[in-house]
Amino acid sequence: MKAVITLICSLLLPDFPSASAVEFHEDKLYLIGDDATCIQVLDKDYHLIKSIRISGVAEKRIAKAVKADYEAATLISLHDRTYLMASGSLATEKRRQLLLLPLPEGDSAAIQFIPYPAAFTAQLLNSGINELNIEGAAVVNNTLLLSNRGNNTWPQNQLVLTTPGFWEQAAPPVSVVPFTLLTPTPVFAGVSELCYVPEKDLLLCTFSSETTANAYDDGVIGDSYIGWINHISRKLSQAAITPDGMLNLTGADPAFKGEKIEGICLESIQDNTLTLHLVSDNDAGTSRLFKVSFTFKAS
Repeated sequence: MKAVITLICSLLLPDFPSASAVEFHEDKLYLIGDDATCIQVLDKDYHLIKSIRISGVAEKRIAKAVKADYEAATLISLHDRTYLMASGSLATEKRRQLLLLPLPEGDSAAIQFIPYPAAFTAQLLNSGINELNIEGAAVVNNTLLLSNRGNNTWPQNQLVLTTPGFWEQAAPPVSVVPFTLLTPTPVFAGVSELCYVPEKDLLLCTFSSETTANAYDDGVIGDSYIGWINHISRKLSQAAITPDGMLNLTGADPAFKGEKIEGICLESIQDNTLTLHLVSDNDAGTSRLFKVSFTFKAS
């Protein structure tokens, strides 16, 4: 099975920095930036509805040394309520934090900021992860997936399997499995976000390449990709997980050249066509949104 992607529209966001994740809920998009001071809420046509402050910093961008580095996001159900969950990358102590925004969204006072349990991060480091850099999240049935991004020094992506609300549990289940590519890319491509499509039991995953040797520094931006895993719920017990296919976004449309795709979410499904939203970060203080159709076709 192969896939075809068609760009519907894109929009530059000059005033929103470092887009790192996007989620869709009840006809609204929730846009997160790894050093942004707010979560932006937009409609499906990319018109701003509201901004929700998540930091008291007055500048446009939170300084690199102190930012929480929210790189991953997903929707979770907890205590009979839906939340937007954003995760810090865990690359430094400042970045070992979760954010929970109850939906439908309230104001900033409704947000919970939750430190990662030290025992949980220690368990990750003892489970084969050389350097923590959480950049993706998705819930598959009752399993929370977190993706750990590799780099040129440690060229290995990994998936962390645990439970939603793990931070409330004394000893949550945790396992780490390699997340390998079927065919290596010319430059190492690190996983940058996950998106689960329950109607298809399909996991979408974005990857981006940049010349960086660690989880802290940025590098020259290369190509970005979308991968997919069919029947993901049947594969979570495997010793390693590999995408069934990958698509080079720059090859699909030149609009993606030089764009580091950091986030993906699903808007709607019609037969074998998914309407998706992607976000990119150019490391220069601006972001871009892309609306695309993603169609599966028989080989």
